[in-house]
Amino acid sequence: MTDRQHPPHPSAAAAGTARHVVFVAWKAGNAPAFEAAKRLGHHVTLIRSLLMEQAQNVDFDASPYARFVDRVHVLKDATDPEALRSCVLEVHRERPVDGFVATVDALVVPVARIAEEIGVPFTDAGAAEAAKQKNRCREILAAAGVDTTRYSVVGGFEDAAAFAAATGYPVVVKPARGSGSEGAHVVADERQLARVLADAADAAGILVEEYLSGRFVSAEIGLVHGRFLRLAVSERSTWHRHEALETGTTIPAGISPEEHDRVMRFAEEVVTAVGLRLGIFHVEVMLGADGTPRLIELNPRIMGSCLPNLFRLAGGGDIFELLVRVHLNERIEPGPTVFDGYATVRWFGAADPVPTPERVPDLGWAAEEYGDSLHSLTVRFPEGDTLPPCRGNLGNFGEVQVVHADRAASIRIAEDIVGGMADQLGFEVTR
Repeated sequence: MTDRQHPPHPSAAAAGTARHVVFVAWKAGNAPAFEAAKRLGHHVTLIRSLLMEQAQNVDFDASPYARFVDRVHVLKDATDPEALRSCVLEVHRERPVDGFVATVDALVVPVARIAEEIGVPFTDAGAAEAAKQKNRCREILAAAGVDTTRYSVVGGFEDAAAFAAATGYPVVVKPARGSGSEGAHVVADERQLARVLADAADAAGILVEEYLSGRFVSAEIGLVHGRFLRLAVSERSTWHRHEALETGTTIPAGISPEEHDRVMRFAEEVVTAVGLRLGIFHVEVMLGADGTPRLIELNPRIMGSCLPNLFRLAGGGDIFELLVRVHLNERIEPGPTVFDGYATVRWFGAADPVPTPERVPDLGWAAEEYGDSLHSLTVRFPEGDTLPPCRGNLGNFGEVQVVHADRAASIRIAEDIVGGMADQLGFEVTR
């Protein structure tokens, strides 16, 4: 472990008045939280994880948000529980920790356990573990009468086929633990089921679920001092060739006020039943044609990728400032989020294996055609001679963000740009 001291930012509170916020690992989409914490006048410590940074191809020293961090500790792998615990205890001895922020899936539970050990308010460790163990989460919700979606953890093809025979195809097959749509499949028949399970790394850790249909949305809610903060309901899009693959999000969702309230009440029931006591949570929901919400996945952390930025672009404000305040266990008066526009993201990757293009094509045409509605368009090809087919969020190489006063226009422009990129690239992309 190494560390480095950064000079305090001019906006920092006077010595002795700042609280100590410790961020465990970082990624580009959540780095603005450093600035939010510093703007609030706090002392900011970051525990970096080199393996995570290399996997995400991010460079902390090149990040414009690095200057908002007062103290940096560097670990090779922050998911190593003993290395992380040792580092946190050292940090806590030097300057007592007032609050932790962990936005990476793999680190929420380890940080929760350490926080409980040293007496710092954070998301409940047992509840966070239950949320990440998807079959355990289903078990808890069924016992509480919150959600009765049928599921089974299978030991192989025969168990999975028996479940599918009882519930009917299609069924959803996914790892019992995991995130980012990695390893998830909507399976149409027994032949596909056999193929999916043959490719699974660990059939004993495979969850088979009843297929849910309707509108795919997510609720973003905070919880502090027993009070819920209803932040947003967003709508999600998926790829028709691989329904488990998310291709984008629009904030806020185009649903009625009654549907919004129904989704939020359901998300609160889910969080309450599982026992998450503090944090901002990302609750993925299928809103059925009959208006019944059903859980897809409960994430005991803030929404990921660029979605906090979409929240801001749509007029919802700085959700990172709220995140810091929640994890410092402040008393926050709940109130409705008022949006003044619609922000849409579309991600795309190769639909099928193709040779990696020699260079990124010209992107200027999109700004010329769509003007201020286009917030950003990025394309970055991974290393290698071949682009593998994108079947999970980590397989995307492109992203477009669009903001518009009209929901339909926001979505249409984003999808048109993805289509234009496919034309320029000369191969089909996920969309």
